[in-house]
Amino acid sequence: MKFYFTLQLKRYYRFLKEAGFNPYITSFTIVILFIILSETVYQKVNFAEYVYPAISIILIAKLGNKNRNTFLKNCFNSINFKVLRLTENGLLAIPFFVFLIIKQEFISAGIFMIMGLALSFINTSSSSSIVIPTPFYKKPFEFIIGYRKTFLVFIISYALVIISVKVDNFNLGIFAMLATFLTCTSFYSKPEPKFYVWIHSNNPVIFLKQKIKTAILFSLVLSLPIIIILTVFNFDKVHFIFLFEIIGILYVINSLLAKYAYYPSEININQAFIIGASIFFPPLLLLTIPFFYKKSKQELIYL
Repeated sequence: MKFYFTLQLKRYYRFLKEAGFNPYITSFTIVILFIILSETVYQKVNFAEYVYPAISIILIAKLGNKNRNTFLKNCFNSINFKVLRLTENGLLAIPFFVFLIIKQEFISAGIFMIMGLALSFINTSSSSSIVIPTPFYKKPFEFIIGYRKTFLVFIISYALVIISVKVDNFNLGIFAMLATFLTCTSFYSKPEPKFYVWIHSNNPVIFLKQKIKTAILFSLVLSLPIIIILTVFNFDKVHFIFLFEIIGILYVINSLLAKYAYYPSEININQAFIIGASIFFPPLLLLTIPFFYKKSKQELIYL
């Protein structure tokens, strides 16, 4: 097992070096960002003592992917596999656990750690015969696939906006709206095979315009319940609602164009940094969207 964790650390360092980043500076930056984001959740979100552990559990659950567990079981015997998974979940849970302790959320910290370790024995994704219906037709495959993988996030977002109305917390409703749009941006994290681009008998400009129209339309469909609820109960703040709606749509467009800016390669760490920076500082979208659009046209023209 020592070899396994050493290998993962070497892979992490190599990945950063190939992307042109200093591993030590990047690691330090990640720690600082973690502290800032954690503090932001506690400052801006009501019921943070529940929301923060929930976000943490979602991240930890990613380690329990069925295919990943199957691979590890083929590499290790039963006892070593269980110890390895407990160690992985424990290492990932420690920063969140420590932050909860610092905030004196002792009960939440204890429950969170128990749940985080318990997830090491659970496959968090598995095949199912249940087909989740979507409000989309089959043209925008990103939304069909993405929605079915993340539909629980949308349920949570809709629940949060209802809670925001009950507790009269407008900021929580805006957080739910932005969470919906950020989830939509994840639909464009993986490039499709070249064939699915090639079959469009269009030039890059028409292709991208159609993609953008689809992204706008179906992002609006998913955010519409939130817009309606917030508008009805906070009509005096309707200008803020539509401002954040526009920002959310720009997030999705930015992510879409970033996918094709270096197509067919996946989004690399440099692009991810640019996207992340534009999320935290939305005015950057006025620069990143034209940049990614120009790059996308160049990359797609040969297809």
